[in-house]
Amino acid sequence: MTHISELRAAKKFGPGYFIREQMEVRGWVQQELAEILGISLKHLNSILLDKQPLTTDLARLLSKVFGTSPQYWLNIDNDYRLWIEQGMEDKENAVAEKAAIYSHMPVRDMVRKGWIDKPADIDQLKKQVTEFWGIEEFDAASIKNVIECFLRKSDAYNQFNASYSATWLQMARKVASGLDVNVFDKKALESLYGDIYALTNISGGIGEFITELKNCGVKFFVLPHLEKTYLDGAAFYDGENPVVVFTGRHKRIDNFWFTVAHEIAHILLHLDEQTPYILDNLKEESDDDIENEANRTASEKLRHPEILEYLKGSLKYLPRTKIEECSRHLNVHPAIIIGALAYNKTISYKNIHLYNDNVLELIPVKYLHESVVV
Repeated sequence: MTHISELRAAKKFGPGYFIREQMEVRGWVQQELAEILGISLKHLNSILLDKQPLTTDLARLLSKVFGTSPQYWLNIDNDYRLWIEQGMEDKENAVAEKAAIYSHMPVRDMVRKGWIDKPADIDQLKKQVTEFWGIEEFDAASIKNVIECFLRKSDAYNQFNASYSATWLQMARKVASGLDVNVFDKKALESLYGDIYALTNISGGIGEFITELKNCGVKFFVLPHLEKTYLDGAAFYDGENPVVVFTGRHKRIDNFWFTVAHEIAHILLHLDEQTPYILDNLKEESDDDIENEANRTASEKLRHPEILEYLKGSLKYLPRTKIEECSRHLNVHPAIIIGALAYNKTISYKNIHLYNDNVLELIPVKYLHESVVV
């Protein structure tokens, strides 16, 4: 609760306002008052605009001109200067608070995505920040502590802006908390994981796969990455249910399947109390054992080794007919084949868009967060 002594007047008028008021009563123009006071017109204009404090000598002259006490003018000027200083202090505090928020959260990008409203002032911004993080009252230190906690837990996995990634993770957690799925069934997920390659190659396979994830008790949705995070996906727990998030940073079919296969590997092999969440930038090469194991597992489930073996004699000249023949033989989508070859550096990444439609158009709309741009 704000004490009455802490309230600031909405507007204080300096001595210039009251001098002009007295001039109007007498019908004087500035030139006349300057001559009466014996000062230059420039000096008087500066006083009328409250650009400089009143001196004791000038206060005495004004008292003689307008029939007041010198203290009257000095009090007005002193009150005005104090009000200005308080206003500057308030502005400095607001700037410091905004700097603390903007250094840890990509506010402009969050506004563009509709995650928060465009704040009219610092108070509205602080209110939205406290609601976003689920804290009772804004405190720059508390925001800093949240970020530092994230940094301690995520150093092994992230080579990007960790504070912005923490913000993204918080948004993902908020979205996940609003989703309902079955009780998590690990064996059912393992079974689905074993058949993932076949679902890549059927019409409507992506929608069917996401439905089966839900039946296994896994929450799935698409949430776009924030600027400077370069996220492809994430895995974490919401209560007893694991969550897989795809960002759609790369809107390719092969990227979707590899990302979700990678995140499922994290769920089955790596998430625990010591590793409660993992955020992934899959284009970053990593020497981390967990990431390398997830990559190997995802590659195996999507039949990368079989693809490389099947096509090993055709890589110097690889026609579409051979890719489609491999697709039929191994029952995987042609985009997975192109992705496997590029991932293993057997063909140039310039070919990565072959067979790769916009995967966001193939994911049922109900799984796309409203901030997703298809």
